[in-house]
Amino acid sequence: MTKQTELKSLIADWDERDKIILAILCDLDEGVTTADVISEQIRWLYNSRTRHSIKRNFKRVIRQDTSKDMSCPTYETLLAGAAKKLGVHKYCTSVDDYERYIPQAVIVAALAKMNPPQRDRFFTEEFNATPMWDAAGIKSREIGGLRTAASVLALANASGYAVYAGATTALGFATHAVGITLPYAAYTGLSATIAQLIGPPGWLALATYGFFKVTGTDWNKLMPVLLTIIATKHRHEILIRNQAQLEKPQT
Repeated sequence: MTKQTELKSLIADWDERDKIILAILCDLDEGVTTADVISEQIRWLYNSRTRHSIKRNFKRVIRQDTSKDMSCPTYETLLAGAAKKLGVHKYCTSVDDYERYIPQAVIVAALAKMNPPQRDRFFTEEFNATPMWDAAGIKSREIGGLRTAASVLALANASGYAVYAGATTALGFATHAVGITLPYAAYTGLSATIAQLIGPPGWLALATYGFFKVTGTDWNKLMPVLLTIIATKHRHEILIRNQAQLEKPQT
């Protein structure tokens, strides 16, 4: 990937609600939602290895003094790092590949951690998927209404919304794997619904998800951040496409 996208430029135009969610995931106060502060916190999380190295030599770590050793990752750098941790990097040659394969890998890994009854609930229990589609301005009887999580993903793929649905679903797994509770259901629905279907005992099995070592990049926190960025990025792209269609002159 030759193109590199700065995180602060990627999230600068997000609405306040989206930034609040990202701030929560980054361990920031909900009132701290500027793109600069959020990208700085992601830089801090991404450079965990450097931080630990510095701490071994100094009693105090001052962030400003470590800027040259702790560069802020680009969006593409985060994608590449997550893909490597999940073992899918060798199959990725474009941003689109990363955005598709990373959520899929998280979902598969989470399902593998569940016992048979928990997996069965994922494939068979229905929930209302409409809030997730409404958030992206998608109005379709074919994909809305009561669905199983598995069928939602299949319909999303057929309808061209695979990345959005996949990243949202994977976020539900990744956040609960590390005990994070988000107000995400307020405008997407899917991640919280899956959590409710499987229940707390199901997520306890994911506590040993084992993405990350303490001295490496803090993927326990960065994976939900990245999945949120992927989902929100594609939700905005869907909204923009829908708006363009509405404004297109009728012939």
